[in-house]
Amino acid sequence: MERQVIRYSFQPGPAQLYPEIAHHIQEALNEGLLSRYHRDPVWKDLYRSAQEAVKTFLKLPADWLVLFVSSATEAWQILIDATTESPSLHFVQGAFGERWHTLQKNASSFAFAHPVDENLPWSEQIETTSQKYAGVAFVGAVHVETSRGAFLPDLRALREAFPSALIAIDATSSLGGLELPWEAGDIWFASVQKCLGLPPGLAVMILSPAAEKRYKEYPRLRYNTLSYLIEKAQVHEPPYTPNLLGIYLLARSLLDRPSLNTIHQHLETRSRHLYQALGEKGYVLPVPEAYRAPTVILGAWKDAKEASEKTKKLEKEGLYLGRGYGKENQTHFRIANFPALPDEAYEELLMRF
Repeated sequence: MERQVIRYSFQPGPAQLYPEIAHHIQEALNEGLLSRYHRDPVWKDLYRSAQEAVKTFLKLPADWLVLFVSSATEAWQILIDATTESPSLHFVQGAFGERWHTLQKNASSFAFAHPVDENLPWSEQIETTSQKYAGVAFVGAVHVETSRGAFLPDLRALREAFPSALIAIDATSSLGGLELPWEAGDIWFASVQKCLGLPPGLAVMILSPAAEKRYKEYPRLRYNTLSYLIEKAQVHEPPYTPNLLGIYLLARSLLDRPSLNTIHQHLETRSRHLYQALGEKGYVLPVPEAYRAPTVILGAWKDAKEASEKTKKLEKEGLYLGRGYGKENQTHFRIANFPALPDEAYEELLMRF
C-alpha cells in the first residue's frame, strides 16, 4: 500500500512528535542506553531524572509521586483492581469515559455513571450528582474526551462536590498541554503520545500523598497492583522491564520546553482561532461551546463525499487529519491542538480545508 509522507499530523494520538525527539532517540542509541539492564545505576538515575522532570515541568507539589506504566488504559485497570470494593461514580462524556466505567462495572457491583448532559450547565450537574451519589468513595473522570472533542470545564468542582472521595482523572489529552488543578484530584494519569509529543507506549501516573498512603499497603493481588508500583517508584525503579526509550525521552526533553503556563495560553488562543475559522467556513461544531475541548477540536463533514475528497487531498499535501471516532469515522473529523505542532501547520491546514 502506498504511504503518504506525513509532514504534520493533526490526529489526536498517536500525534505529532516534538522536532527534537529524533535527535534524542539517536542520543539514546549512540549511548547504548536501550541495551542496558533496566535496574543498573545508570537507569535508576534516569528513572529518577524522568520523575523529577515530570514534577518540574508540570509544577507538581514536591511530595507527590510519579510512576510509569504502559498506557492510560493500563492505568484504568490498575485503579479498577484497587477500587473494586468501593462505591464509585464515573462522569461519562464519550467512548473513553464509557469504556472506563464499563470495566469498573464488570469488576464491581457499586459502579455508577453520570452521563454528562452538555445542554445543562456543569455546575448544575455537579450539584445534582453530589446529592445523588454522596456516599461514593471513588470518582473517575476523563478531563478531555478525545473521542469527541469535549471536556469537563471545571475539575475543581469535583473536589468541592466529593471532598471525601478519592478522585482519579484521566488527563490523556490535556496533561502536558494545559495547566491542571492538582488539588482537584488524587490520581492523575495520561499516555505520552498526545500533548507530551512523544512516541506511544508509555503513560505517566501521578499520586497525591493521600493516594500514596491509602494504597501503599494494598494487598498485592496482581503483578501490577498499585501498592507494588508505589513501592518501586519510591526507590526509582520500574516494576518490570519498561519502555526505556519513553522514560529517557521524558527525562531528556521536558526541561527544554517552554513553561506549561506559556503552552497553556498558546493552546487556548489557538483553539479559539480554530473554532472560529471552522465555523466561518460553514462546518458544524457538534459540541456545545461551554464543553468544547481546547486540545481536540471536533467538526462535522457536510457529507461522505466531502469527507473522502478532503481527507485524500490533505494527505497528498502531507497533512494528516484526524478522523471521527467509532461510528462517526466517516462523518466527523478531529483536529489535535497539541503543542508539538507549530502555528504555520494550522494556517496551512485552514488554507487547504
